[in-house]
Parts: sequence; C-alpha cells; structure tokens
Amino acid sequence: MISQNKSKKVAALVIGKKRSIGFPGKNTMKINGFPSCEYAFMAAKKSNIKKIFVSTDCPIIKKIGIKYSSIHIKRPKSLAKPNSLTEDVLTHAYLEIKKYFKPDIIVLLFANNPAISIK
Repeated sequence: MISQNKSKKVAALVIGKKRSIGFPGKNTMKINGFPSCEYAFMAAKKSNIKKIFVSTDCPIIKKIGIKYSSIHIKRPKSLAKPNSLTEDVLTHAYLEIKKYFKPDIIVLLFANNPAISIK
C-alpha cells in the first residue's frame, strides 16, 4: 500500500487500448467476474491513490475508469496503433496529467494485468 506522504503527491495512470493484435479483447476480458482492466483501478483505489488517470481509446475501459472516479485522457489514434510505443503513450499521458495535477510520483498500471493484488 502506498503511503500518501503529505510531501508527495501520487497519481495512478492506467493504460490500455481498444485493439490488440496478439490477444484481441485482453483488456476487457472477464476474469473472475471482472474485466481484466478493472483490477488496475481496484488496486489504485485500494492503495488510497486519490488521482487516477486512464489513457485509452476504448469506451469500455473509459466507462470502467469512470466507475472509479478516474480522469480520462483521450488517447490519440496515432498512439493506439499496434506499433505505438509505450514510451510515447506515457509522455502524452504525463503532459495531460500535468494540466490537472502536478504529481511527484506516477504509478503505472497496465490494463492487461489482472494479476495485480488488490488485498
């Protein structure tokens, strides 16, 4: 669990796109009753992270994020292609996050990792 030290401002960033070439639907596939991307949002909430952002072009991921009070960062089409680099997605998201919040730490959570512990 992340301690919200008064001197450190923490934000979570969940990233996931609509289309996957290798495993279509992996970010929204239900696993143990929840879409796989929902585990990232649950982990952020459980860790008491107050500012959660989601970078996606997927309306389903966006809708799940809203359920957890996340702020949607609309991912440009150029960053939602199969050959888009994660580094470019992170740079875009960071610049967008800075418009709302100036975090000291950003916790990166992948939408396709349902193995994130939420205990």
